[in-house]
Amino acid sequence: MINNAVIIDAVRSPLAHNGGALAAVHPADLAAPVIRHLYDACPQPELLRDVVLGHAFGRVGLGRDALTAAGIPVEVPAMSLERGRASGLSAIDYAADKLVAVNNPGYAIAGGVESGSLADAPLNPSMADAANVIAEEYHISREQRQAYLARSHERFAAARAKGMFDAEIVPVAGVSADDPVEAGTDLSVVDDGAAAVLLVDGATHRRARRPGLRVTASATFGCDPSRVGWSIIPAIEKVLYSTRLKLEQFDVIEFDEAYAANVLAACSALRIDDSRVCRQGGALALGHPWGASGAVVMARLFTQLVRQDGGRFGLAAVSAGSGQGIAMVVERC
Repeated sequence: MINNAVIIDAVRSPLAHNGGALAAVHPADLAAPVIRHLYDACPQPELLRDVVLGHAFGRVGLGRDALTAAGIPVEVPAMSLERGRASGLSAIDYAADKLVAVNNPGYAIAGGVESGSLADAPLNPSMADAANVIAEEYHISREQRQAYLARSHERFAAARAKGMFDAEIVPVAGVSADDPVEAGTDLSVVDDGAAAVLLVDGATHRRARRPGLRVTASATFGCDPSRVGWSIIPAIEKVLYSTRLKLEQFDVIEFDEAYAANVLAACSALRIDDSRVCRQGGALALGHPWGASGAVVMARLFTQLVRQDGGRFGLAAVSAGSGQGIAMVVERC
Protein backbone atom coordinates (compact mmCIF):
# COMPACT_ATOMS: atom_id res chain seq x y z
CA MET A 1 0.00 0.00 0.00
CA ILE A 2 1.26 3.48 -0.88
CA ASN A 3 1.69 5.57 2.26
CA ASN A 4 2.78 8.82 0.61
CA ALA A 5 1.35 11.93 2.22
CA VAL A 6 -1.77 13.40 0.63
CA ILE A 7 -2.74 17.07 0.37
CA ILE A 8 -6.45 17.30 1.24
CA ASP A 9 -6.84 21.08 1.27
CA ALA A 10 -4.87 24.07 0.02
CA VAL A 11 -5.62 27.77 0.43
CA ARG A 12 -3.89 31.12 0.29
CA SER A 13 -4.35 34.72 1.23
CA PRO A 14 -5.00 37.36 -1.38
CA LEU A 15 -1.70 38.50 -2.89
CA ALA A 16 -0.86 42.20 -2.75
CA HIS A 17 1.90 44.45 -4.04
CA ASN A 18 4.80 45.44 -1.86
CA GLY A 19 3.42 48.58 -0.20
CA GLY A 20 -0.19 47.71 -1.14
CA ALA A 21 -3.32 46.56 0.65
CA LEU A 22 -1.52 44.16 3.03
CA ALA A 23 1.55 46.30 3.63
CA ALA A 24 0.87 46.87 7.34
CA VAL A 25 0.06 43.24 8.15
CA HIS A 26 2.75 41.36 10.10
CA PRO A 27 3.83 38.07 8.46
CA ALA A 28 2.40 36.06 11.37
CA ASP A 29 -0.94 37.78 10.88
CA LEU A 30 -0.77 37.18 7.10
CA ALA A 31 -0.39 33.46 7.70
CA ALA A 32 -2.79 33.14 10.65
CA PRO A 33 -6.13 33.09 8.72
CA VAL A 34 -4.72 30.56 6.25
CA ILE A 35 -3.50 28.29 9.05
CA ARG A 36 -6.75 28.69 10.99
CA HIS A 37 -8.80 27.73 7.92
CA LEU A 38 -6.80 24.52 7.51
CA TYR A 39 -6.93 23.73 11.23
CA ASP A 40 -10.72 24.07 11.16
CA ALA A 41 -10.83 21.87 8.04
CA CYS A 42 -8.76 19.12 9.68
CA PRO A 43 -10.98 16.06 10.28
CA GLN A 44 -9.07 15.18 13.46
CA PRO A 45 -7.34 18.29 14.80
CA GLU A 46 -6.13 16.31 17.80
CA LEU A 47 -3.88 14.46 15.31
CA LEU A 48 -2.25 17.62 13.95
CA ARG A 49 1.42 16.75 14.35
CA ASP A 50 3.21 19.88 13.17
CA VAL A 51 3.00 23.18 11.34
CA VAL A 52 5.88 24.11 9.01
CA LEU A 53 6.06 27.65 7.68
CA GLY A 54 8.54 28.75 5.03
CA HIS A 55 9.80 32.30 4.57
CA ALA A 56 12.62 34.20 2.90
CA PHE A 57 12.75 37.38 4.96
CA GLY A 58 11.05 36.25 8.16
CA ARG A 59 12.44 35.97 11.65
CA VAL A 60 13.19 33.21 14.14
CA GLY A 61 9.99 31.79 15.61
CA LEU A 62 7.72 32.99 12.80
CA GLY A 63 5.94 29.63 12.55
CA ARG A 64 5.10 29.66 16.23
CA ASP A 65 4.03 33.30 16.11
CA ALA A 66 1.61 32.49 13.28
CA LEU A 67 0.05 29.67 15.32
CA THR A 68 -0.44 31.97 18.27
CA ALA A 69 -2.05 34.59 16.02
CA ALA A 70 -4.32 31.88 14.57
CA GLY A 71 -5.50 30.79 18.03
CA ILE A 72 -4.26 27.22 17.55
CA PRO A 73 -3.94 25.20 20.80
CA VAL A 74 -0.56 25.73 22.41
CA GLU A 75 0.16 21.98 22.30
CA VAL A 76 0.56 22.07 18.50
CA PRO A 77 4.24 22.55 17.59
CA ALA A 78 5.52 24.71 14.75
CA MET A 79 8.75 25.50 12.98
CA SER A 80 10.08 27.89 10.36
CA LEU A 81 12.05 26.95 7.24
CA GLU A 82 14.07 29.05 4.81
CA ARG A 83 15.06 28.20 1.25
CA GLY A 84 14.48 31.55 -0.42
CA ARG A 85 11.71 31.51 -3.01
CA ALA A 86 11.50 27.73 -2.69
CA SER A 87 10.67 27.89 1.04
CA GLY A 88 6.92 27.31 0.69
CA LEU A 89 7.29 24.20 -1.46
CA SER A 90 10.21 22.97 0.65
CA ALA A 91 8.02 23.26 3.76
CA ILE A 92 5.41 21.05 2.09
CA ASP A 93 8.14 18.60 1.07
CA TYR A 94 9.50 18.46 4.64
CA ALA A 95 6.09 17.97 6.22
CA ALA A 96 5.13 15.26 3.72
CA ASP A 97 8.33 13.35 4.47
CA LYS A 98 7.90 13.69 8.22
CA LEU A 99 4.39 12.26 8.18
CA VAL A 100 5.53 9.05 6.49
CA ALA A 101 9.19 8.70 7.48
CA VAL A 102 8.48 8.22 11.18
CA ASN A 103 5.79 6.25 12.95
CA ASN A 104 3.69 9.33 13.55
CA PRO A 105 0.49 9.15 11.44
CA GLY A 106 -1.80 12.13 11.37
CA TYR A 107 -1.96 15.58 9.84
CA ALA A 108 0.36 18.51 9.17
CA ILE A 109 -0.02 22.04 7.89
CA ALA A 110 2.76 23.39 5.69
CA GLY A 111 3.30 26.40 3.48
CA GLY A 112 4.89 29.81 3.44
CA VAL A 113 4.47 33.50 4.10
CA GLU A 114 6.15 36.73 3.09
CA SER A 115 5.71 40.43 3.73
CA GLY A 116 7.93 42.18 1.25
CA SER A 117 6.54 45.45 2.57
CA LEU A 118 7.64 44.99 6.18
CA ALA A 119 10.88 43.27 5.21
CA ASP A 120 11.62 46.23 2.95
CA ALA A 121 12.78 43.68 0.39
CA PRO A 122 13.86 45.54 -2.77
CA LEU A 123 14.08 44.43 -6.36
CA ASN A 124 16.80 41.87 -6.69
CA PRO A 125 19.33 42.90 -9.38
CA SER A 126 21.23 39.62 -9.08
CA MET A 127 18.05 37.68 -9.96
CA ALA A 128 17.47 39.90 -12.98
CA ASP A 129 21.08 39.40 -14.04
CA ALA A 130 20.67 35.64 -13.67
CA ALA A 131 17.53 35.72 -15.82
CA ASN A 132 19.42 37.63 -18.50
CA VAL A 133 22.20 35.02 -18.43
CA ILE A 134 19.64 32.27 -18.97
CA ALA A 135 17.96 34.25 -21.76
CA GLU A 136 21.24 34.60 -23.60
CA GLU A 137 22.21 30.97 -23.06
CA TYR A 138 18.89 29.68 -24.43
CA HIS A 139 18.58 32.38 -27.13
CA ILE A 140 15.36 33.80 -25.72
CA SER A 141 14.60 37.18 -27.24
CA ARG A 142 13.09 40.14 -25.45
CA GLU A 143 10.08 39.81 -27.74
CA GLN A 144 9.55 36.22 -26.62
CA ARG A 145 9.74 37.26 -22.98
CA GLN A 146 7.30 40.11 -23.52
CA ALA A 147 4.88 37.80 -25.32
CA TYR A 148 4.98 35.29 -22.45
CA LEU A 149 4.48 38.11 -19.93
CA ALA A 150 1.46 39.43 -21.80
CA ARG A 151 -0.05 35.95 -22.01
CA SER A 152 0.34 35.42 -18.25
CA HIS A 153 -1.60 38.64 -17.60
CA GLU A 154 -4.28 37.71 -20.13
CA ARG A 155 -4.73 34.26 -18.64
CA PHE A 156 -4.88 35.62 -15.10
CA ALA A 157 -7.49 38.21 -16.05
CA ALA A 158 -9.63 35.61 -17.82
CA ALA A 159 -9.40 33.11 -14.94
CA ARG A 160 -10.15 35.79 -12.36
CA ALA A 161 -13.22 36.95 -14.28
CA LYS A 162 -14.53 33.37 -14.20
CA GLY A 163 -13.97 33.09 -10.42
CA MET A 164 -11.32 30.40 -10.75
CA PHE A 165 -9.32 31.72 -7.76
CA ASP A 166 -12.23 32.32 -5.39
CA ALA A 167 -12.31 28.93 -3.64
CA GLU A 168 -8.61 29.03 -2.73
CA ILE A 169 -8.57 32.53 -1.19
CA VAL A 170 -8.98 33.14 2.55
CA PRO A 171 -9.58 36.84 3.35
CA VAL A 172 -6.92 38.62 5.40
CA ALA A 173 -7.33 41.96 7.19
CA GLY A 174 -10.48 42.74 5.21
CA VAL A 175 -8.80 42.01 1.87
CA SER A 176 -10.47 39.25 -0.14
CA ALA A 177 -9.12 39.62 -3.70
CA ASP A 178 -5.73 39.67 -5.35
CA ASP A 179 -4.09 42.94 -6.27
CA PRO A 180 -2.74 41.94 -9.70
CA VAL A 181 0.62 43.10 -10.94
CA GLU A 182 0.47 45.99 -13.39
CA ALA A 183 0.49 44.72 -16.97
CA GLY A 184 3.86 45.03 -18.65
CA THR A 185 5.84 44.73 -15.41
CA ASP A 186 8.61 42.11 -15.45
CA LEU A 187 10.28 42.86 -12.12
CA SER A 188 10.81 40.38 -9.27
CA VAL A 189 9.16 42.44 -6.54
CA VAL A 190 8.69 40.65 -3.22
CA ASP A 191 4.93 40.83 -2.67
CA ASP A 192 2.82 40.19 0.44
CA GLY A 193 0.90 36.97 1.00
CA ALA A 194 0.67 33.50 2.50
CA ALA A 195 -0.38 30.01 1.39
CA ALA A 196 -0.49 26.56 2.98
CA VAL A 197 -1.79 23.02 2.59
CA LEU A 198 -3.26 20.40 4.89
CA LEU A 199 -1.49 17.04 4.59
CA VAL A 200 -2.31 13.59 5.94
CA ASP A 201 -0.43 10.29 5.84
CA GLY A 202 -1.61 7.75 3.27
CA ALA A 203 -3.14 5.23 5.66
CA THR A 204 -5.22 7.86 7.46
CA HIS A 205 -6.27 9.30 4.12
CA ARG A 206 -7.58 5.94 2.92
CA ARG A 207 -9.87 5.82 5.94
CA ALA A 208 -11.00 9.45 5.43
CA ARG A 209 -11.93 8.86 1.77
CA ARG A 210 -11.76 12.43 0.51
CA PRO A 211 -10.20 13.71 -2.72
CA GLY A 212 -6.69 15.09 -2.63
CA LEU A 213 -3.25 15.19 -4.20
CA ARG A 214 -0.80 12.43 -3.35
CA VAL A 215 2.77 13.71 -3.08
CA THR A 216 4.35 11.21 -5.45
CA ALA A 217 7.93 12.49 -5.67
CA SER A 218 10.10 15.53 -5.06
CA ALA A 219 13.66 16.56 -5.81
CA THR A 220 15.97 19.47 -5.09
CA PHE A 221 19.05 20.51 -7.00
CA GLY A 222 21.77 23.11 -6.45
CA CYS A 223 23.48 25.22 -9.09
CA ASP A 224 25.59 28.32 -9.59
CA PRO A 225 23.48 31.26 -8.28
CA SER A 226 24.34 33.19 -11.43
CA ARG A 227 22.22 30.65 -13.36
CA VAL A 228 19.49 30.18 -10.75
CA GLY A 229 16.65 29.90 -13.27
CA TRP A 230 18.30 26.77 -14.67
CA SER A 231 18.00 24.90 -11.35
CA ILE A 232 14.47 23.62 -11.90
CA ILE A 233 15.52 21.77 -15.04
CA PRO A 234 17.59 19.04 -13.32
CA ALA A 235 15.13 18.99 -10.40
CA ILE A 236 12.30 18.20 -12.82
CA GLU A 237 14.42 15.61 -14.61
CA LYS A 238 15.05 13.88 -11.27
CA VAL A 239 11.35 13.60 -10.38
CA LEU A 240 10.51 12.38 -13.86
CA TYR A 241 13.15 9.69 -13.55
CA SER A 242 11.94 8.58 -10.12
CA THR A 243 8.28 8.41 -11.17
CA ARG A 244 8.88 7.10 -14.71
CA LEU A 245 6.39 9.69 -15.92
CA LYS A 246 6.69 11.67 -19.13
CA LEU A 247 5.88 15.36 -19.37
CA GLU A 248 3.06 14.57 -21.81
CA GLN A 249 1.23 12.83 -18.95
CA PHE A 250 0.92 15.98 -16.83
CA ASP A 251 -2.41 17.73 -16.91
CA VAL A 252 -1.35 20.82 -14.95
CA ILE A 253 2.15 22.33 -14.85
CA GLU A 254 2.85 25.24 -12.52
CA PHE A 255 6.22 27.01 -12.42
CA ASP A 256 6.97 30.00 -10.25
CA GLU A 257 7.12 32.79 -12.83
CA ALA A 258 9.81 34.96 -11.26
CA TYR A 259 10.99 35.86 -14.75
CA ALA A 260 9.65 34.88 -18.15
CA ALA A 261 13.16 33.92 -19.26
CA ASN A 262 13.41 31.23 -16.59
CA VAL A 263 10.14 29.61 -17.63
CA LEU A 264 10.96 29.75 -21.34
CA ALA A 265 14.44 28.30 -20.76
CA ALA A 266 13.00 25.38 -18.77
CA CYS A 267 10.40 24.76 -21.46
CA SER A 268 13.09 24.80 -24.14
CA ALA A 269 15.41 22.43 -22.25
CA LEU A 270 12.63 20.02 -21.30
CA ARG A 271 10.80 20.30 -24.64
CA ILE A 272 7.54 21.52 -23.11
CA ASP A 273 5.21 23.73 -25.09
CA ASP A 274 5.25 26.89 -22.94
CA SER A 275 1.51 27.32 -23.48
CA ARG A 276 1.02 24.37 -21.09
CA VAL A 277 2.63 26.20 -18.16
CA CYS A 278 0.55 28.31 -15.74
CA ARG A 279 -2.63 28.01 -17.79
CA GLN A 280 -4.49 30.43 -15.49
CA GLY A 281 -1.63 32.91 -15.25
CA GLY A 282 1.29 32.85 -12.85
CA ALA A 283 3.38 35.04 -10.60
CA LEU A 284 4.14 37.53 -13.36
CA ALA A 285 0.48 38.57 -13.10
CA LEU A 286 -0.58 37.22 -9.71
CA GLY A 287 2.34 38.38 -7.58
CA HIS A 288 5.47 36.95 -6.05
CA PRO A 289 5.53 36.60 -2.22
CA TRP A 290 8.91 34.87 -2.10
CA GLY A 291 8.66 32.57 0.91
CA ALA A 292 5.04 31.76 0.06
CA SER A 293 5.50 31.37 -3.70
CA GLY A 294 5.98 27.59 -3.72
CA ALA A 295 2.90 27.08 -1.55
CA VAL A 296 0.91 29.38 -3.84
CA VAL A 297 1.95 27.15 -6.75
CA MET A 298 0.66 24.11 -4.84
CA ALA A 299 -2.62 25.85 -4.04
CA ARG A 300 -2.98 26.51 -7.76
CA LEU A 301 -2.39 22.82 -8.52
CA PHE A 302 -4.95 21.77 -5.91
CA THR A 303 -7.58 24.12 -7.28
CA GLN A 304 -7.11 23.00 -10.87
CA LEU A 305 -6.74 19.26 -10.27
CA VAL A 306 -9.16 18.75 -7.37
CA ARG A 307 -11.61 21.65 -7.17
CA GLN A 308 -11.91 22.05 -10.93
CA ASP A 309 -11.43 18.36 -11.80
CA GLY A 310 -8.59 19.24 -14.15
CA GLY A 311 -6.91 15.86 -14.56
CA ARG A 312 -4.65 13.40 -12.77
CA PHE A 313 -1.00 14.50 -12.63
CA GLY A 314 0.46 17.85 -11.62
CA LEU A 315 4.00 19.25 -11.61
CA ALA A 316 5.24 22.15 -9.47
CA ALA A 317 8.70 23.71 -9.77
CA VAL A 318 10.34 26.70 -8.07
CA SER A 319 13.87 28.11 -8.14
CA ALA A 320 15.54 29.95 -5.25
CA GLY A 321 17.94 32.85 -5.49
CA SER A 322 20.80 31.10 -3.75
CA GLY A 323 21.02 28.65 -6.63
CA GLN A 324 18.56 25.88 -5.77
CA GLY A 325 15.56 24.38 -7.48
CA ILE A 326 12.79 22.12 -6.23
CA ALA A 327 10.24 20.11 -8.19
CA MET A 328 7.31 18.07 -6.93
CA VAL A 329 4.95 15.63 -8.64
CA VAL A 330 1.43 15.17 -7.30
CA GLU A 331 -1.34 12.79 -8.37
CA ARG A 332 -5.03 13.24 -7.80
CA CYS A 333 -6.37 10.45 -5.60
